[in-house]
Amino acid sequence: MQIRQQIAQSHQELMDLDARCKAVIAHREFQLAAQIPATELQDSYMQLSVLEERRKVVKEHLTQLEALRVQQMKVYETAHRNREVIEQIREEKLELFAREQVRRDQHLMDDNFSARKARQ
Repeated sequence: MQIRQQIAQSHQELMDLDARCKAVIAHREFQLAAQIPATELQDSYMQLSVLEERRKVVKEHLTQLEALRVQQMKVYETAHRNREVIEQIREEKLELFAREQVRRDQHLMDDNFSARKARQ
């Protein structure tokens, strides 16, 4: 899976975790008004704790993905620059070859002209 796709999935998971945390908090507030047993209250705190721990893990993973994306971009940029340099060298050599070919052709035509003139 591409890094950008993984980053997008991690961002989506963070938003989902935030929404679930808000839902747990809202449900707990509602239950507090209804005077719930302490075990249910403790359960909601445990749910929040698990969600926060998962959020922390996802954020760490996201940080690693971002670092990997930056590293890949540097590799891409280096390869792109190298390709441009190679392409420029290739074009220069092609141009040099074409100039040399024109010189050889001109030299051959001059020799032919000189040979014809000498025969006359």
